[in-house]
Amino acid sequence: MDRQGLPERYCSHMRELLGKEYPDYIDSLSEQPYTALRMNTGKIPIDHWEQICPFSCTKVPWTEKGYYYDAEKDVPSKHPYYYAGLYYIQEPSAMIPAEILPVEAGDKVLDLCAAPGGKATELGAKLGQIGVLVANDISASRALALAKNIQFAGITNAVVTAETPKRLSEHFVSYFDKILVDAPCSGEGMFRRYPNMIKDWLGKGPEYYAPLQREILSYAYEMLKPGGRMVYSTCTFSVQEDEETVQWLLEQYSDLKICEVERKEGFLEGRPDLLKNGKQELKHCIRVYPHRAKGEGHFAVLLEKERKQRGGNCSDRGAGTRQKRGLDRQKEIDAQLNEWLDKLPLRQRDASRRFLIKNEKVLWEVPEAERYHSLRILYSGLPVCRIRHKIDLSPQLALTFKREDYEPVLDLSAKEDRVLRYLKGETIQADEAFRGDVLVCVDGYGLGWCRGNGNGTLKNKYYAGWRYQ
Repeated sequence: MDRQGLPERYCSHMRELLGKEYPDYIDSLSEQPYTALRMNTGKIPIDHWEQICPFSCTKVPWTEKGYYYDAEKDVPSKHPYYYAGLYYIQEPSAMIPAEILPVEAGDKVLDLCAAPGGKATELGAKLGQIGVLVANDISASRALALAKNIQFAGITNAVVTAETPKRLSEHFVSYFDKILVDAPCSGEGMFRRYPNMIKDWLGKGPEYYAPLQREILSYAYEMLKPGGRMVYSTCTFSVQEDEETVQWLLEQYSDLKICEVERKEGFLEGRPDLLKNGKQELKHCIRVYPHRAKGEGHFAVLLEKERKQRGGNCSDRGAGTRQKRGLDRQKEIDAQLNEWLDKLPLRQRDASRRFLIKNEKVLWEVPEAERYHSLRILYSGLPVCRIRHKIDLSPQLALTFKREDYEPVLDLSAKEDRVLRYLKGETIQADEAFRGDVLVCVDGYGLGWCRGNGNGTLKNKYYAGWRYQ
């Protein structure tokens, strides 16, 4: 072990990788990690965010949505804007993979290893509620945390699944326009932020993860449409897990190619020189080191699948049967309820989507919802309300609304103490004698619901599982 507690085998690899820069890298491990947040353009425009931003921030160089903040002065996770889903707290280098994947509105997008949701929420913001995002994690517990972050972000067109890549590949042959694979890895790039990962590396190093990454990428390839694009990323420096794995992928699938991406501050080239017969296009990969950039270590590459696919049938296997099952479950929506639903600013975003009533619950389904029914789904679409003797509006619905989307509304300033009292679940007072369901906003962005009885006292209906601690 060296002075940083690093295994000598790892240090030897880093000396080969960095050469004269190795001492600078070692010194960087003693520095404080950078903290950052990525604003949610699915809810708030960049210029408006910069007007209301309550923190002392500077820009992250590789994305216009990223901002460094001072963790000694600011606690973004305690601010009401966090509960409104206006931003996601994310390690700066981890913003790169979703940034370089060119998602467009209407795409079918898969985040294959999505928890806890930093990349998935950015992909959802890029979709702009048009198209579909499948956010998957093999662990159900991690996928539940992922679902919460998707709900806070106000994303209505996501399906959160807890499936194996193999199971998904059997279900989605050549289906997705864009795929992100932020693969499990040895975590070498995170040793500064999480020193305990050094112990994990000793138990499971690159030799363990490289075969797993190749297996996952093979399934991802099967799910990518001809003409589609895929990002492969890791938070490790290991050439075995990074360039060597990408070269293996290119050799396995001749219709894959590496795409050039715009070089930003802190982006270094890939290292084909460290591979036997390394392909020169591997230079288009991105490497980030903590001594050369304001972030932790990262690797990313953008790949494209040629439109002309050799052999095979790209048909949607089993789609017809699944569609019939989905249609059979569709119930006729009561005319009065349908009229109320049409007043909500949802169909304006995507008129092709339908409302489904099931077990007294109304769901605004994702496009082609019947396709996903046989999967292990933890969250899907947008829960709108529950119908009992009256309509109970869902907490997720409030997070998709702005002040102008609903009446009546109680719009509170982030500086008011009533905001935190509301987020803690307390009864609050209003100057106006509201009756019925009231949308509570912070500076124009939805937080949740309360209910007025006409005397200025509002019953708090903020979801207990999300309360301010």
